[in-house]
Parts: sequence; C-alpha cells; structure tokens
Amino acid sequence: MVSMWRQIAAEGWRLVKVALVAMLGLVVLIIASLFFDDPARTFFRILSLLGTAMVLFSIGMMLVTFRRARSIVPGALIVSLLTTLAVAGVQLLFRLPRPGLLMILLPVMAGVMVGAGWARTTKIFIDGDLIRSQGNVWYLLVWGATFLMNQLLGMMVGGSPLGGIMALLVGTGIAVGNNVSQLWRYRQASALLATLPQPVSQGGQG
Repeated sequence: MVSMWRQIAAEGWRLVKVALVAMLGLVVLIIASLFFDDPARTFFRILSLLGTAMVLFSIGMMLVTFRRARSIVPGALIVSLLTTLAVAGVQLLFRLPRPGLLMILLPVMAGVMVGAGWARTTKIFIDGDLIRSQGNVWYLLVWGATFLMNQLLGMMVGGSPLGGIMALLVGTGIAVGNNVSQLWRYRQASALLATLPQPVSQGGQG
C-alpha cells in the first residue's frame, strides 16, 4: 500500500510539473503575441499550430513505441483515471446546455466498451518481478480508429456545444474503460505473480 501511495504521489507531482510548464509556455506565448499588430489573432494562430504539432508528435510517438514493452504502474493508472473523471466533471458542470442523465450515460458506456476492448489488445506478461504490457497491431488499429472517430465527430458537429459534450463523454468513457481494464488485468497478474516461486539470491561464498 505504501508503494501504491508513492506511485500516486509521484504521478501527481509529474502532472503538476507538466501543468506548470504548460502555464509558463502559455504566459510566454501571450507576451510574445503582444509584439504583433493583432495579438489575439496571433495568439490563437500559434496555439492552433502548436496543437497540430502536438497531434502529429503523438501520432509519431505511437507509431514508434506501440510495440515497446512497458512496466505497468497502477498508481499512474489511478491518477490518470481520476484526472479524466475530474476534467470531464468540471467541463460538464460549466457547459450549457447540459444533457440529461441518459444522454450522459449512453456515450460514456459506449466509450467504456471501446476502451475496455482496446485494453484487451495489449499483451500483459510477467517479466521477473515486474508486470509489463506490450501493444500489437490490433492495439494500433483500435487507437487509430478511435482517433479518426474523434476527428470525424469534431468535423460533423462543428462548434455545436452538445456535439462537443458528446465527444467529451465518449472520450472519457474510452479512457475509463481502458484504465479500469488495465488495472483489473494488473491485479490478476499480481495474484499470479504472488503464487510463482521467487528466485533465491546467491550469496557470495566465503
């Protein structure tokens, strides 16, 4: 349990540092925009270019690293899950018009099913005393399909507030389904790891 809290604290601190860097970058961007004739237009144009660059970077990183085995850190999954729910909750709280309960549950549950299915495409295996996950072609295909779906949904609904909320809810469901499924599979692997014989360390012979 202590290790879990340390993982959560470490991941929380990492998110705080990322947020601070993002805020600093935003301040620098605002100050730089003031030196142009139309500061507001310049600010949003640069912000749009940065957003496009980040999307292209994330695509490139996914293509390069999706087969790479990674250690599963349950604390990081929990922080990611809580952050996703918090962000969605805040946006729902301040967005109008706010959909009814059924219109919230349906896209969330659809996203959860997609996210859980996406998590099942990863291979979970035991490597020594670590539990690792590794993606495959199906993992990449499902990721690509969900990414394309979000882009198409954004194009179809345009600037519609209700359409934006639906996209938010589906994305939240995907993240929840993926994280919960990974946590469940990690727990199963941990239980299996606990039953395996541990290697006996060889001490030096005097």
